[in-house]
Amino acid sequence: MLPSTISARISQDAITKVTRLFNGTITDVLNEMLQNSRRARSTGIDVDIAQFDGQPTLLISDDGSGIDDPTTILTLGQSDWGADLVRREDPAGMGVFSLAGQRVRIRSFSSSAAQGWQADISADAWLGSVPVAVEPCEITRGTAFLIAMPAAWAQQLDGAIKDAALYYPLPVRFRGRELPRADFLSKAHRVEDWNGCRIGIFRDHEHEPPHPPRINFHGVKVPCHLPTVSEIDAPHKWIAKIDIVDAPTLQLVLPARKEMVENAALDDLRLEIEAAIYRTIALEAQHRLSFASWTRAGELDIILAEAAPWLESWKPTSAEGYRNEIGRHVADEPMIIMPAHEPDIEQCAAQALLQEGLPLGYQPVRAERSLEGYSWYDELPRVTGLSFTINRGDHQFSYDEEHMLPTETLSGRVADIRLIVPIARSGKYDDPIALLGFSLDMLVCRNDGSDLDDAIIFVREGASVKPSSLAWLMELCCFWHNDDSDCNSWDTQHRDFERYARNLANKLLLGEEEALLERIRNAVREEILWLIPKDRKIELSASYNDLSLSFASPA
Repeated sequence: MLPSTISARISQDAITKVTRLFNGTITDVLNEMLQNSRRARSTGIDVDIAQFDGQPTLLISDDGSGIDDPTTILTLGQSDWGADLVRREDPAGMGVFSLAGQRVRIRSFSSSAAQGWQADISADAWLGSVPVAVEPCEITRGTAFLIAMPAAWAQQLDGAIKDAALYYPLPVRFRGRELPRADFLSKAHRVEDWNGCRIGIFRDHEHEPPHPPRINFHGVKVPCHLPTVSEIDAPHKWIAKIDIVDAPTLQLVLPARKEMVENAALDDLRLEIEAAIYRTIALEAQHRLSFASWTRAGELDIILAEAAPWLESWKPTSAEGYRNEIGRHVADEPMIIMPAHEPDIEQCAAQALLQEGLPLGYQPVRAERSLEGYSWYDELPRVTGLSFTINRGDHQFSYDEEHMLPTETLSGRVADIRLIVPIARSGKYDDPIALLGFSLDMLVCRNDGSDLDDAIIFVREGASVKPSSLAWLMELCCFWHNDDSDCNSWDTQHRDFERYARNLANKLLLGEEEALLERIRNAVREEILWLIPKDRKIELSASYNDLSLSFASPA
């Protein structure tokens, strides 16, 4: 017959699994023992290593109020903390079970019985199968734990105790020496108090692990996802760390207290962190928040000035991203925003746009989409696109990001190459108010290809272009390092590209024969010249299948 009602209860079988409530590390043990000592109103904790029955033993003792009722030690989920402490910290009555599976002697003072007591708990006794005798002892205050130490604890103890003591609110002495302590928020840019917490706002923080502890619960450090705010061009984020002082609604997941309970109180804390970060930014002389972040600050009733009105001067992007230059800050001078294009388009346009004298009439600056919405940014004039026209005889070609050249188009000399630059008055108007044209000497079109083999290259007739200059433009437009595991190193790939680009530039500018001679010269320079003694000369005669070498007679 089915029951008419059911209710929550704890099965006795759960006792047999208590060794799995904690992971058995020295860190868990120290954290739980230190928290219990703090709740017992201790003034300090002593940790030492001793010998007990011939075995290395960890000794943890305090001068607190002691454990009044010995039965609570082995009663899962029960503790004898006062009602006020239970309200503020929600102790689980499970902390001592971090010792489950270890041989432990507990000595403590019972205030209600006005005497000390002692219990030896074997490894099996934690499972409830063995009764534990309670005997009187001479202790007059506090509690002491003698814990048989596994070998792994002995190796980790020194670092673990220093870490546990660092942000703990009471003095911790290890082998008689007091360990260093610090304020969890000591390096904060600014600190606010909120609902029993201290919110520390940090900027330019040092490198941290992927999931660093963000919350400190009286020395227990807990990772937690909290809001961050980034500024444009800034290498670090604004982040927050929380020091919990007395915040009952912020709860830790029991029993190990290694993460926060996701509840309404934590949601409220995250909202307050956001506001605290923006309040901190509001106190700065200026900021570089994105327009979206600036708008979010307004939604939180925090009024900020617009982002500082400067932009980075425009530098063309190279095919190999590591060569991208960082432009200077442009502020108090006329600016025109340059949109982002593919490397070949930007590099070829730079031949005209980066000449001295501001060819566009304004200083070209890099577009920053995250600033769109700020009044000063939206009012700036801007280039709406970059394209090229190529005249060869009776044919005219157009090249931009949307219009590729016919695949049968041959590289070589052409009558004219022009860069076309449409300019709009501001971000509020799409129609260009001007259409500027600039003559170019060289144009490298990747033509939607991935390497130099797919590129189509033009040189204006009559232009004085050196092969080295054309080869360098090819490299900026087309070279990228393939980092697949079966590819050569960057140096090898780069060297091979340079040779190929130099040979191609020689063919286009000097003709087949001169290009071949230059290729042979380069090979001799790289592979042979260094072998010739400084005071000698070699005479060389070579054909396709014959080579003659001899030393020239001394002068």
